[in-house]
Amino acid sequence: MRERLTGPKLAQILMVLVILAAAFFLRTCSNEGEVTETAQKISDYCDLSHATCVQQQQELTVSAQLLSDDLQAETPFSLQVVLSDPDAVITRSVLEGESMYMGTLPALIEHTGEGVWQGSALVGSCSEARMLWAWVLDVEHNGQSLTFRFLFEVIH
Repeated sequence: MRERLTGPKLAQILMVLVILAAAFFLRTCSNEGEVTETAQKISDYCDLSHATCVQQQQELTVSAQLLSDDLQAETPFSLQVVLSDPDAVITRSVLEGESMYMGTLPALIEHTGEGVWQGSALVGSCSEARMLWAWVLDVEHNGQSLTFRFLFEVIH
């Protein structure tokens, strides 16, 4: 049995199409802003693998760098951080995937001198050609806990 396309059925079909088109348009527009913010955030970072990066919170200045000529996944590299206050203590040092969740990896460092901390770490291999990582440091300074995030990129 064949049914004819009547006015009310056509109106229902058009209403569903309008709702789907509106949802698609709103979803596309809202994602575009998020992508732009993420791209801006990534383009503004100090790449720890190519330069010494400096951050300051309150009266504490932290200078960090990766000591590696050729930074690659699954290959150990050296880390160094210098704290402006020699009494400040690093309580946590880990690596986290920034552009893709890869879990938390230890970045083993130890106090080697006046405000100087050194150690080593390695990052895992990723399916993406370029992976953005964060070296996260929790520092105890004057009874307060401060968190510093230094970003670096590993090219696969």
